[in-house]
Amino acid sequence: MASSTSPSPPAAGERTPRRWSRVRYRLRQFWLGVGASLSAHDWATVRDILSPAQCTLFERMPVDAQDHSLRVLATMQAQGAVGADLAAAALLHDVGKVAALESGAYLGLWLRGPMVVVEALAPGLLERLADSRPSPSIRYALYVQQHHAAIGAQWAREAGSTPLTCWLIEHHQDKQLSGTADERSLLARLQAADGAN
Repeated sequence: MASSTSPSPPAAGERTPRRWSRVRYRLRQFWLGVGASLSAHDWATVRDILSPAQCTLFERMPVDAQDHSLRVLATMQAQGAVGADLAAAALLHDVGKVAALESGAYLGLWLRGPMVVVEALAPGLLERLADSRPSPSIRYALYVQQHHAAIGAQWAREAGSTPLTCWLIEHHQDKQLSGTADERSLLARLQAADGAN
């Protein structure tokens, strides 16, 4: 005889904890970003890894983004050797977010956390509100948040970064891993370190 109680659908139950873990992650990022600063040792690390043109990109980022990028790199270094392409991608993976800042639509710490909450409560809403035309509006800031990986990859390409570094930047937010086995392995390391910081 069949049971009269049916189990709740697993998909809904699985999605909600994942969404709220992203909210907790953003809140942690906010608190880390508030007290962010770079030491002389941090700057020496950046200059050892990046070319002068890439350093110029890194310097355009706000200090909380610079600090985040250095923590991503340090996390990967603690787990093993990090090649030059992956190290450069770690330092520049979020540089595309500067597009909003330079248009007067700064995507600051105060905005990133609430955006994750909105996306958790109303998936797809931010994409519908986003506007790709550069302007000081929040709608352009939303666009940059969602497309900063492609923007950053293009800037990295223009700064003379290797194809692999640019590929890692462009795909660092992909949910489905693509590319060769080696590319997927490097991308998984970058995503895991990014997610931990």
